[in-house]
Amino acid sequence: MSKFKISKGTRCELSKFKEYMRKQEYTNSSVIGYCTHLSRFLRQAGSIQASTLKESIETFLNIESMDRPKTFKYCRAALRLYYRMVVGGSLNGNSKTNSVTETAVLLQLFRNYSLEVKHIQESTVVSEIRHVREFLEYTFEHNSQGYENELTAEDIRNYIVKQLGQLSDSSKGRIITSIRNFFRCQEFYGHSVHQSVFRLPLSPAVWKKSAFPTTMNINIFNALYMIPNENTDAGKRNRCIILFFTELALRCSEVAALTLDDFNWHNGCVTVRKAKNGAERALPLSMKMTSTLVEYLTDARPQTSNRMLFVRFSHKRGEPMGRSQIRGVIRRNGAKAGLEDKFCGTHILRRTVATKLYNSGNSLKLTADILGHESIDSTTHYSKADLSGLLSAASPWPGGERNVR
Repeated sequence: MSKFKISKGTRCELSKFKEYMRKQEYTNSSVIGYCTHLSRFLRQAGSIQASTLKESIETFLNIESMDRPKTFKYCRAALRLYYRMVVGGSLNGNSKTNSVTETAVLLQLFRNYSLEVKHIQESTVVSEIRHVREFLEYTFEHNSQGYENELTAEDIRNYIVKQLGQLSDSSKGRIITSIRNFFRCQEFYGHSVHQSVFRLPLSPAVWKKSAFPTTMNINIFNALYMIPNENTDAGKRNRCIILFFTELALRCSEVAALTLDDFNWHNGCVTVRKAKNGAERALPLSMKMTSTLVEYLTDARPQTSNRMLFVRFSHKRGEPMGRSQIRGVIRRNGAKAGLEDKFCGTHILRRTVATKLYNSGNSLKLTADILGHESIDSTTHYSKADLSGLLSAASPWPGGERNVR
């Protein structure tokens, strides 16, 4: 069997691609397969630049579709993912040549703002850059003056109506958030931004902060951790997972990233290190959580050298649970509780805790600190659900019950 000599540059790119795929929770088989396709592309393409990457990939795929039709779709998927890693945009984008340089400058500024000012995770930054890139490409395509002509709320509305109509509400919401963040970045660096952009609720139907936060039925919420069978090893583990959501309001990524070294048993607290904004925060452990954790660690957790807190029990026993496995625990037990699929996600648990915290009389600042929000603006959403506060402030209708018909 013939062997190929792989250059140092190719090995470096393959290493970065493997790490990128693992962060996206691709399976080992997918990582190996995609790297095989990428290796063949890199060997044939030689030294390439980001500005010519799209053209090189398209040329390679045209040949691949004829020479290897059976594996073409996997090769295409691999190179699309590689393009997203390198450029941060979609391979299907149709940006004009004369707008490439200006778009790259704007996106680089946005990237710096997201990483250095807002301290957002790399994976989130890549996703937001992709959304903004597609928005800018659409803008350049439909505006001959490009970005030099100050964009208004009307330009954004046109993009949303014409380009996002076929997407789900959640997808629209993520894209809209990315666009809003881009304009906040522009204003932060002193660039001129038309104020109508900030006065426009970009899409009231899907922009979740224009409405009350969706929360879980409080009775089901309080009893959810009791659903897993405490007499089984998996049940003991799953009870712990649920409590990290219902008591500490952690994000799914934060639960999956917990290690045995994050716990200070003497002080009764856990340090959350893999936060979305990169900042650490220490949270107290209740007696219920502590006893449940101790039972899991002493009686259920498999013997393994891995330091991650939550590990698998059957397939790849002793290996860390990823975010998809953590979400699966919540969804399966939510379904057992009779919840619809849309109410079984991990983030609805976080929203429910946040609303309970604020409604219990805690300040927005304390609620933001517990949730790990760097900006208190992200927490004000939950003040809308302070129903008890609204009731206490409500006045009776003039004339009382006599005027009720």
